[in-house]
Amino acid sequence: MDFPHIKREKEAVRVRTRHILMSFAFIMLTIFLILIIASRTSEAGGINLSGQAAAGPDNALGDISIPGVTQTPEPTVRPTVYRPDIDVSSWEFILANSEHNIGTYAPEQTVSIEGTAQYFDSRAIDYLLAFIQGARDAGFTPYIMTAYINYSSQEYIFNGRASQIAWGGTYTYEEAVEIARTVTSYPGTSDHQTGLAVDITDRYYSSLSSADIDEDLLNWLAEHCAEYGFILRYPALKESVTGWNEPWHFRYVGTTAAEYIMERGLCLEEFLELYE
Repeated sequence: MDFPHIKREKEAVRVRTRHILMSFAFIMLTIFLILIIASRTSEAGGINLSGQAAAGPDNALGDISIPGVTQTPEPTVRPTVYRPDIDVSSWEFILANSEHNIGTYAPEQTVSIEGTAQYFDSRAIDYLLAFIQGARDAGFTPYIMTAYINYSSQEYIFNGRASQIAWGGTYTYEEAVEIARTVTSYPGTSDHQTGLAVDITDRYYSSLSSADIDEDLLNWLAEHCAEYGFILRYPALKESVTGWNEPWHFRYVGTTAAEYIMERGLCLEEFLELYE
């Protein structure tokens, strides 16, 4: 005959045994499920060391993260932007503006434009002459208002304008210089100094204003300039980029670049940024 305390001990043993058996069964079931998942993963392509599911069109599990393993992110693919296969370090792409001072740069050689007092880079003169003749054939009378301006001439022009602004003492000369920068190019920053720029009007003007120039001529020049390798250097819509709005100012860059620039409504600065 069992005593009560002995019965309680036997019952406790049975309970502990039952708990142990249940825990063991749970562990075995867990191991069994892990083996099944591992088997299916292997069939679907496996897991690589980075913690990502192996590549393959049948990988239905997607990316699987493994704790403690750093996954390597895929690099962002930059969109491919078409641009002409040209060398922008070539002479026809020299950039002169407030951010790119070309110092005392001068073209290798300049020639007179049709015997006038205006000069142009000899390497592009034939394109300019064809451009002018094209305008004539269209019934216009184009006039070369301004072409090549060397560094010393631009310096003279700029200093003269600054002196005019400072005259009378309203502004100091330093203040006048800053104001002059907004109305004329600082020496070394003028597009005309490249020898590849021209201001084309319908006749001589003492000062330029698009309101005075034949609008039909300006429209024809902008529409056809790329055919001769020229671009509208300072479009109105790009004034925030270039600093200027001059519908009479055209710049030679070659036909390939000119067609690309004009078709897409770019300015020279934006075009050159595509190659940086």
